[in-house]
This record gives sequence, C-alpha cells and structure tokens, in this order.
Amino acid sequence: MENKLDNNNLIIYVSSRNNYEMLIHEVMKNIKFESFEFINVDDNSDSDELKKGREFCKKKGIPFLKNKGRGVQMATQTLIDFVNLERPECKWILCFQHDNYPISKQFFSKISNYISNKKLDDHGIIGFNNLDYGSYTLLSYYKYLFGFKPLGMIGLVHLQKIIYPGSMWLCPRKRSKILRNKLWRKPFIVEFPMWASIGINVKKWNAIIKPTEKFHFHLWLPDVAMQFNLNNTSCLIIPDLYCFNHQNLKLKYGIPWNSAVSAKEGNDYHFGEMFDNNWKERWGWDPLYAHKTIDISKYKGTLIEKFYNHDLESGPLKNIIL
Repeated sequence: MENKLDNNNLIIYVSSRNNYEMLIHEVMKNIKFESFEFINVDDNSDSDELKKGREFCKKKGIPFLKNKGRGVQMATQTLIDFVNLERPECKWILCFQHDNYPISKQFFSKISNYISNKKLDDHGIIGFNNLDYGSYTLLSYYKYLFGFKPLGMIGLVHLQKIIYPGSMWLCPRKRSKILRNKLWRKPFIVEFPMWASIGINVKKWNAIIKPTEKFHFHLWLPDVAMQFNLNNTSCLIIPDLYCFNHQNLKLKYGIPWNSAVSAKEGNDYHFGEMFDNNWKERWGWDPLYAHKTIDISKYKGTLIEKFYNHDLESGPLKNIIL
C-alpha cells in the first residue's frame, strides 16, 4: 500500500559549473520536479557564469549554494550540510547531470513512495536504467518510446574478470548473453550505478562517506560507492525507472561532448580528468583493470570481495524486493 506522498523526504539538485545556459534551457525544461524542491550547487564557476546562475535561481526561487570545495563530491557534501541544518526531514537527494533527465512517468513520486515505505533505508545509493543518445543504446531509447522496456546502462562494474578488457560499462551490445537473464530486470545491487543520475541516502552519507576534492566529476560517484561497499552498504539499481542520457545537448552550448579529455577555455578540464593516479592512491588498484590489480585480501568480508568473486552470468549478486 502506498503512503501519502511526502514531498519533503526528497530533494533534487544539480551541480553547475560554467553551464548555466544548460540549466536555464535544458534542465528546467526536461526535469519535471513534481512539486519537489530543486536546489542548485555552483561548483566554482567563473564570475560571469556565477552571476548568471545566481540571478536565474533568484528569479525562479531556487536555492543557490556555493560549493565549499571543488568537484561534484564536495558539491554533494555542501548540499548535505545544508540539508542537515535547513531540511532535516529530507532523507534522500537526487543528483542529475545537465544532459541527463528522467523519462519515466511520476519518477520522483515513485521514489518518494519507496522512501516513505522505508524500502530504501538500507541502501547508500540508488541508480536507474539509463538510455543513451548517440551510441549503442540509442536503439533502446526508441524501443522505450514505442512501449518496450529495454535495458540500457543499468550499472557500472569494474571488479569482474568477465568484463571486456579496459571497459567498466555493462551494456546490452557487449553483454547480451549476460543481460538475457531476467534477474537484471528486477531491482538489484551493483558495485556502483551510472553516475549521470543517482540518489544518495543522506543518513548513510553522514555515517560513512569521507568526501574528497580529488575527483572533480569522473569517478566521484564510484569513489562514494566503494566507500559504501567497504562498509557493506549496497548500491541499488531500479531498472523500471528510466533516464535519458542526452550527451549531445552539451554541444549546443559549446561544451565538449567528452568533457573528460577536451580542454575548455579558462579551465584545464571542464569537469576534470577521467583517469589519473588519484584512484590508485585512494583504493590501491587501477579502475580500468581492477580484477588484475586489486589485492582482494584487503577487502575480506566486504561487498567489494563479494562483487570480485561473483559470476555475472548467474545474474546480479542479489535482487531486492521493493
């Protein structure tokens, strides 16, 4: 039985950095907030962009926070510090990149009901079924529009030896044999979700996460997820809730499609490098070749060890009933 909808248990936010035209023209158009509160956290934009963002948010009545540090992980901490003081009734925050938005009907209402019914209390992160534009899952997006329920980028795995060398993506084209297992269509736990659209449990974050400025964008969420996994707090994928990852939107606003490796004037990298030595220093393995470089004996008794030893062909490590 569904509880009466509680609009206070959930906050939606974006972390903006020199991309306020996308906030104004894309985020506000594509994300249907369903009367839930929306907050913007500015991640060290330059002065002109900062002014533009502040004025727009003031006009729309959107709370505008300045990142206390640098990067999306610290922006999330900035929001959670605000929530702890100003919105103590909020239990979950949902983060969306400017080119990613929900396409399932009543997306936020459904999540809010799960929260109200305490279905998500044990999980640190929730992720969704992401359909991508311009690559291998574009066909899946069109299938969705015609009423089918395709599997897109439902999660990211990197500890598995079965995964294609050099890739963390679990996607239909390269993993069709694995994903034919119907267990992937039920809610399941994963190493970490696709980071373009995720939910974070505020209470679990407060108890477990130690944020860092080392991951500006790429790997910020996997680092959070590994901290949860280390503490046996799982990340959950809800595959019947869909998001559309429309990366080509960035090109309309002069932002490189692959912002990890393309320089933007005024910044060494728009969001930060994708792979460098920070992950190895923090976790002790190469994120692209984790199964070959990790010393799994250091993680005995944790979800990290369980994911390492799990055979994906048998289905997810665990399904969850919601």
